[in-house]
Amino acid sequence: MKLRRAGIMGVGLTPFDKYDDVPAEVIAQRAVVAALADAGVALADIGAVYASHLYQGEVFGQRVLRGLRAPEVQLVNVENACAGGSSAVRAAWLSVGTGEHDLCLVVGAEKMGRGLIAFSSADLELTLGNTAPAQYALAGQRHMHEFGTTAEDFARVAVKSRRHGALNPNARFREEVALEEVLESRPIADPITLLQCCRNGSGAAAVVIGSESWCAKSGGPNVWIEGSGLRSVMGDATERDLTNFGATRTASAAAYEMAGIGPEDIDLVELHDAFTVGELLHCEGLGLCPKGEGARLVRDGETGLGGRVPVNVSGGLISKSHPVGATGVAQFAELTWQLRGEAAGRQVEGAKTALAHSQGGTGLEAGATCVTILARG
Repeated sequence: MKLRRAGIMGVGLTPFDKYDDVPAEVIAQRAVVAALADAGVALADIGAVYASHLYQGEVFGQRVLRGLRAPEVQLVNVENACAGGSSAVRAAWLSVGTGEHDLCLVVGAEKMGRGLIAFSSADLELTLGNTAPAQYALAGQRHMHEFGTTAEDFARVAVKSRRHGALNPNARFREEVALEEVLESRPIADPITLLQCCRNGSGAAAVVIGSESWCAKSGGPNVWIEGSGLRSVMGDATERDLTNFGATRTASAAAYEMAGIGPEDIDLVELHDAFTVGELLHCEGLGLCPKGEGARLVRDGETGLGGRVPVNVSGGLISKSHPVGATGVAQFAELTWQLRGEAAGRQVEGAKTALAHSQGGTGLEAGATCVTILARG
């Protein structure tokens, strides 16, 4: 089926933080109001709303919209673990692309606690203590064994991301860190140390997606969604390659094919970096470099601002923290600002194409991986 063109008209974001005394609904409402204002549309214009969250209870999106005195509207709550936000954006894009609606709103929000992110699962490995840090550590150890990657290579990812975060007023952690500081921070799961892990955080992000006719009314530069892939790998866990995120490869291949481009055409990337190991391996999975060469990409500065393909110029989750339902939506806010040329202080000059990647769920392959291609019109 041929989809009609759809683009991002407006974005809104609350910086991720603790928000101890602010209800999740209020945090989400702030992002929605900002996105509607950015798009120049009213809530009454919206045909459908997609609300991403993981821990906020039943009909969370309805509670958010009720507080904004929204009219009757089609509303879907989306839970896809850490990929929920990007999955919600994808669903809204398809709704506009198929002609079901001309204007859709996506809001992602989460009020997080202080413990580990926990998913209810019958997965035996998780039950036995193979939590997310342990899973990524296994992948990192295997990558070191197969390709000669070092602990310093993974730590360099954190140094780069915190350098980017220092340029982003929306980042939660805005202090740069030295390589030695990262390596000497508290051990979590070898080779991962504390400064190579994202923090839990609370916050919200929102995106307005419109048809071509609605986008034409905005008057600003158009940011089009050109393709998207969403995949889950259900293979036998005993046969998996620890250094290969298969769902990242297949989801990105679908997105590239739909957009009619390849990884060599991407100008910048926001990807899921809950741990530094993940960023390095996802760079390989997205085709930014051949398998086994992620460390070289980081060593050579190719993923830094000013490099060949800047990754997580926002500072990523390492600098921003990780409010699960909001994380994926926030990537679209950052990439929209970048493609509009509005990312003051951290702008990727001449950026025309961008990629958003998020992954969520238990197990090294995760439950869901979503990759979306954006382009400036």
